[in-house]
Amino acid sequence: MSLPIVLALAAVVAAAVAGVLLVREKDPQRRARALVKLGAVLMTVFTVAAVAFIGGYAMDQPGGTAGLVVTLSWFVPMVLLAALAGFRPAAASPLLMALAVVLVAVCVWFDLDPAAARSVQDSNGPVVAIGVVALAFPAAVLGLKRSGRAGWLLLAIGTLPLLTTVLGRSGPLASLAAATVVPLIVGIAYLVAARLARRDPASRNTLPALA
Repeated sequence: MSLPIVLALAAVVAAAVAGVLLVREKDPQRRARALVKLGAVLMTVFTVAAVAFIGGYAMDQPGGTAGLVVTLSWFVPMVLLAALAGFRPAAASPLLMALAVVLVAVCVWFDLDPAAARSVQDSNGPVVAIGVVALAFPAAVLGLKRSGRAGWLLLAIGTLPLLTTVLGRSGPLASLAAATVVPLIVGIAYLVAARLARRDPASRNTLPALA
């Protein structure tokens, strides 16, 4: 079974679970927490699968030490950003937003210079899709403390690179679509959670991080 099919099935399951939570749970505060936890779990599972898939490909091509270096070059920053988002969300939030802007700028550059896009991606693989994965996981961790901001960030990560690439026809769409679908779903879940938290008067004192 291919990765896109697995991701599509995961998205359907996540949507079904979220629907059940919203229907059965009456307390907005508990709804919000449940949606955030569901989004974080979904993103974690997706990230593990993506790391295994991308890392396995890198160990095949170019393979050896070079493949390991390529994998670590984005995996280590992703882990560090996730740790920063977990322990210092106030510092991580603007940094992740800036990196998201850089990612979109790279997509625009690829659109304007297709030859450079092909050269970079032939040498390094689907760098935009990898960038989405590397930013989406820290953004999801940020959502545990700042679900509203993380939701908008994930929404941008899940839509803008794909939209830009589709319009410019500047890269492999299958890998990018597979990389963006889960961040988009989790972003929507976080935004719904933040909205639920704002609707509950008690959450002003008990859930400030979700607003």
